Amino acid sequence: MSDKLSSQLPGAPTPTVSVDSDSVVSTREIKNAKAKSLSVKIETERDAENRPSGGAIGQRPQADYTASGGSVICADKICDVTIDGDIDLSVSVKRPQGRAGAVEEPLPSSKGPAVKMITEHKVELIDCLMGDHSFILQHVHAKHIVTDREYQNMKHSKQPEETVTNLIDQVILKGQESCSRFLEILKKPEVLRTFPQLKQITTCAKQ
Repeated sequence: MSDKLSSQLPGAPTPTVSVDSDSVVSTREIKNAKAKSLSVKIETERDAENRPSGGAIGQRPQADYTASGGSVICADKICDVTIDGDIDLSVSVKRPQGRAGAVEEPLPSSKGPAVKMITEHKVELIDCLMGDHSFILQHVHAKHIVTDREYQNMKHSKQPEETVTNLIDQVILKGQESCSRFLEILKKPEVLRTFPQLKQITTCAKQ
């Protein structure tokens, strides 16, 4: 069987490949080798949110191997190889541990005073801030309390109450430090002028 493969390799045309950023096509050739073990495993990461749209595959040029949507194609050729021990031909597709640009912060502690204050007065804050949700969202984004992705998602929300609710939920999830920075924004003179009710809410929180 290996003699047959070996005779085909010299005259075989190089395969054409079409692959997106989340996929892998392996076309390695291993021949005329001796070893105690062989490892040709494939390891890659796949981000579920970066899957192509339904029409993306049809728009790709024709190729011998087409991989898209986080798929893996292994077209390796192995011939005239002698292995005394283990052979690893495994394929591993993992989810990425973290997103680029994401703010990694510890989960909020229920004992944190800032987290507790915002959580306990969440309803009042929503009622107050939804009066000008775009204004408070811009201040929070400017202080890097939310990421660019989070800002864009909330910015395009059509309902002010939904926008402010999502904003406060994001701040609480980011933990004590983000909550403290958010409260500092609420104390700014220009913010208090826009939302005069904030003074009463923050005063009640201190009592």
